[in-house]
Amino acid sequence: MTAALSAGTREAFTALLTEDVHWGGEHGGNECTSRDQAGDHYAGLLAAGITLQLAELQQTAPTGEAEQLTVRLQIQSPDRDDFPPQMTIRLTLRDGLIADIRELDQPATIEVLYFDGCPNLEAFLPHLTALLAEHHIAAPVTLIRIQNDEHAQTHHFLGSPTVRINGQDVDPAAERQVHVTRDAASRYGMQCRLYSTPDGTAGTPPDEWIIEALIDNPAHDAAVNAIHSGDLSVLQRLLTEHPRLASIRLHRHGGRTLLHVATDWPGHFPNVAATITALVAAGADPNTGVLGEHPETPLHWAASSDDVAAIDALLDNGADINAPGAVIAGGTPMADATAFGQWHAARRLLERGADTNLFAAAALGLVAEVQQHLNTSQPTAEDITSSFWGACHGGHKVSSDGATDIRDQQVDAPEVLGSRIDETLDVARSGHVGLQAEDVGVGQVEVRRGLGEGFGVASADPDPGALGRQAGRDRPSDAAGTPGDERDPTVQMKIH
Repeated sequence: MTAALSAGTREAFTALLTEDVHWGGEHGGNECTSRDQAGDHYAGLLAAGITLQLAELQQTAPTGEAEQLTVRLQIQSPDRDDFPPQMTIRLTLRDGLIADIRELDQPATIEVLYFDGCPNLEAFLPHLTALLAEHHIAAPVTLIRIQNDEHAQTHHFLGSPTVRINGQDVDPAAERQVHVTRDAASRYGMQCRLYSTPDGTAGTPPDEWIIEALIDNPAHDAAVNAIHSGDLSVLQRLLTEHPRLASIRLHRHGGRTLLHVATDWPGHFPNVAATITALVAAGADPNTGVLGEHPETPLHWAASSDDVAAIDALLDNGADINAPGAVIAGGTPMADATAFGQWHAARRLLERGADTNLFAAAALGLVAEVQQHLNTSQPTAEDITSSFWGACHGGHKVSSDGATDIRDQQVDAPEVLGSRIDETLDVARSGHVGLQAEDVGVGQVEVRRGLGEGFGVASADPDPGALGRQAGRDRPSDAAGTPGDERDPTVQMKIH
């Protein structure tokens, strides 16, 4: 394991795993159920600059045929807010390979960030102590005094008092408050903090936020399980017993709403249409975005999982078909569907009236729409190059004489993408957006391995199962180009 982690490659890591390895799923995080999925997830961590090092390993007595190891990992991440510096996991071995990777719960850390003279801190600290005692939570409270503006920037200080549990702000909207601001640093400073709560504005976080961040809520977990199993009777009972359940964010499940739970990767949960309808009837907003830099709605997630039943149910219940916020350049659900090769979803969105840009039109083989975008939107050479990628990604061949083969159907399309070939080749030859070009004959160019900044390799017949919501979460890039399937580095895009 030490050697595999030091090697820092997908291949070295997956060599340690069984074919049916299970990894993750704790607190609503990514869940992998195969060697390929685990390898993709690990590759995504590496691509984001996150490295793991073995700090300590303890062997436990074998249980039946399974042997277990307790492992403490050191984690290095470009953003210290993304991961804790250390994590303890339990490995279950089978036939000498890792069959299960499970994050173990750590003792809670509670931090209160403040500045001297904060008018709300004096009353809040004894209240917090009493709240913890009431719920039998034996966790120390660490006070962090913010001394000046520079200190505030370093600690991402949103105001006094700020409460963090295990490094995460207890306010579900805290991350969104930062990312919706163009200059995130302007959010930090020596300032009093105001919290928008269900009961109005307050100078301290509500008790329920603190407790939910510290203690598993049985109703939340039961609702998640009911959604994943398609048990509508249990879900309806929980929604009746807990009237706010449909609309709140679940702290222990990554701040997701239940609609996001219903559309999360891999999607296609039993009775998903009826589940979505029940959640919206109980108060869920189908246009609520997930927390983070990319406020994707449940429709984005359904599109990324190629879940047509969920897409129809969301649209029937008021979802915005062109909502922005996708992990792909902040675009619409169509952007996610086409970039991740979720063609059933993309075509259903098109049938339901979704807008298309040049890339989506090319990926779907919509020749007339491609022509319209070229005539009206003044695309850059980079836009055209990206759209050539999209056409190949969708299985459509585009040539410089304007003949476009949409799968097996010949369509005569003079002056479509091929008519702008000179601009495209200029981009390719210059290495723009990570493409490298090589002249292979008069009037021909072969574009090889578009593996530049935010630009991946696409298979002509992409695997929807590998490029869905999992890929959207794990892949860090959101460049205007599209991500690809790094598992097949031999795929080439040829423009003739």
